Order: sequence, then C-alpha cells, then structure tokens
Amino acid sequence: MTALPLLVLEVTAAVFGLLFLLGFILPPPDPIAQLTRTYLQLAHLPRRQARAQLAERVEALSRRFPGETYRWYLEWLVTDLKRAKR
Repeated sequence: MTALPLLVLEVTAAVFGLLFLLGFILPPPDPIAQLTRTYLQLAHLPRRQARAQLAERVEALSRRFPGETYRWYLEWLVTDLKRAKR
C-alpha cells in the first residue's frame, strides 16, 4: 500500500528534476527575433521589402524618440501594425 504513493512521489520528482535541467539547457527565447518575425508576418510584403521597410521605420522612430532600445522600437512598430489591422 505504501509502495504506490512512494512510486508516485519518485516519478513526480524525476519529472520536475528533468524539467528543471531542461530549463538550464535550452536557450532563452530571443524577443527581438520574435518581434521581427511578427513584424514581417504583419507587413504582408516580400521578405526583402519588409526588412527594408522595418529598417526605415526603426530609423524614423529613433529620430522621433532618441535613446530607446531597439526592442522598444520593434514593440512600437508591431503594436502599430496590429492596431492598423483592426
């Protein structure tokens, strides 16, 4: 009777231990790459043209809002595209 709860506890500990180690092995997600992919999908342009437009818009935003991070500019642009699609 006591062997079953002990087995369940051991299996649970093994699963959590494996997930814990997996968290150290896998690289963290890159938010800039994800935002770039989202922008390219929302732009509905050929990839090369969308990347050129992205660079131009980031440059324009950097003149308008100097001192912000590249991630901030990408978040602004993605939010702007999502808002425009509504």
